[in-house]
Amino acid sequence: MMDFASLRMLKIFGIFLISGVLLYNFYIAETTKYDAYGDAAEYVSLGVSLAKVQKYGHLNFEKAGGFIMALQNDCIKNFNYPFRGHSTWRPPVWPFIIAGIFLIFGYKLSYLIAFKFIIHVIGIYYFHASLKSIKLHKPICLIGAILYGLSPVWQLYSRVFLSEPITFFIMTLWLYFLIKYLADGKGFLFQAFLSGILILSHPYYIFLPFAIWLILFLNKKLEFRSLILTSLVCGFIVVSWVLRNSVVLETSELVLTTSSGAVMAKGWNEDVISKHTNTKGDLANEGLVLESFAYERKPRNEVQMKKLYNEATLHFIKENDHLIIPIILKKLRSAFNPVPETRKPGVLETGRWLFQLIALLAIVYTVFFSNNKVVKSFSLGLVLATIVITVVTYSGFRFRVPQAALELLIIVFALSSIYKKFGVVENQKST
Repeated sequence: MMDFASLRMLKIFGIFLISGVLLYNFYIAETTKYDAYGDAAEYVSLGVSLAKVQKYGHLNFEKAGGFIMALQNDCIKNFNYPFRGHSTWRPPVWPFIIAGIFLIFGYKLSYLIAFKFIIHVIGIYYFHASLKSIKLHKPICLIGAILYGLSPVWQLYSRVFLSEPITFFIMTLWLYFLIKYLADGKGFLFQAFLSGILILSHPYYIFLPFAIWLILFLNKKLEFRSLILTSLVCGFIVVSWVLRNSVVLETSELVLTTSSGAVMAKGWNEDVISKHTNTKGDLANEGLVLESFAYERKPRNEVQMKKLYNEATLHFIKENDHLIIPIILKKLRSAFNPVPETRKPGVLETGRWLFQLIALLAIVYTVFFSNNKVVKSFSLGLVLATIVITVVTYSGFRFRVPQAALELLIIVFALSSIYKKFGVVENQKST
C-alpha cells in the first residue's frame, strides 16, 4: 500500500492534471460558445424563455437577427421578445437551471460554461466519497476520482450546451446518496428525490433507478418497504411534471416530453435493421413510420405530433411483426457494442470507446465473479434498464454519457477487486 507521502504526491499530481484538462476544455468551450445550434441551442432558448417570461417555451428573436445573435449582442436583458409558444420537447431540469443562472448572473453563455465546470469539480468530491463508501482503499479512491475528473466522455460534452454534463452530475449525486443510504440508512428521501430529477434531466434513464432498486431488493440489500416508498417518491417527482404539462398544454395526453413519439418512431422503422448504429442510432428520420400510415394531412402542434408518431409506430409494429425480433436484436447489439459502428476521429472519441470497452468488461466481471451485492446490483440494473429503453426506443453513445459515472464506479471496483485477488495469489505463492 502507498504511504502518506506517496498519497500526497498522487493527490497533488491529480489536482494539477485535472486543473490543466479543465482549463483547456473551458477555453475550447468559451471560444466556441456562439457556435451552438440544434439541440444545444434549444436548451438555452428554453432557459431564456423561463427567465424572461416564466413560460417553458421559446421567444421570437426574428427582429434581433436570431437567438444566438441576440445573445452575442447582449440584447436579451434590456429587450422584450414576444412569446412564440409552449414547448415540452426537451426535459426540464437543464432549462430551469439555465434560467436560474441567467436571472442571478446575467444572460451570458460564459456563466453556463462556468457552472458546468464547477459542478464537475463538486462531482469529483462526491464520486470519491462514493468509492470510500463501498470500502475501497484510499489510493484506489484517489485514482478513481482522478479518472472521473479526466473522463473523456465528460470532456466531449463539457464544450456544448446539451444536458448530458448536468445529467452526469445528477447521476453522480444519486449514486452517492443511494450508496450512503445502503451503508448507514441515511439519505433515503434525498436519493429518491434525485432519482426523479435524474429522469427529468434525461428521460433515457426512466427505467434505471427502478431497475437498480429492484435488483437491490432481490439481492436483499433493500427492504420491500423502502423499494415501494422510494419508487413512489421518484414517481411523484416525474408525474408532477407530466400533470403540469397536461394543464399547460390543455390536453388529456400524458406528456413527459413531446419528443417521446419521435424517439419511438426513430427506433421502430424499416431502416433500423440496415442503418441503425450506436453513433447514429436515431437515423434522423422519424417520418419513415408515417409513409405507410394513413392519417389526415393537417397542421399539428407538438402534442398532436407526439400522438401521431405513437399511433404510426404501433401500426408499423403490428403490420411488420416479422421485423420485431430482427429490429430488437439489431438495437441490442448496438447498445452493448462499445466500439463505434461508424467511426469518429479524435483522441477523446478513442478514449470514449476504450472506456466503454473497459466498462463492459467490468460489468461482466462484477455480475459473474464479484460477491459485492451492491455493485453487482448496479451492474445488473444498468444492463436491465439499457435493454428495456433500447427495446422501447433505441440507445446511442450520446445518450449513455451520464451513465459513465456509474460505469466508472463499476470499473474502479472491479479493478480493485482483481488487484486484491491477484495480490492474495502472489502472497500465497511467495510463502
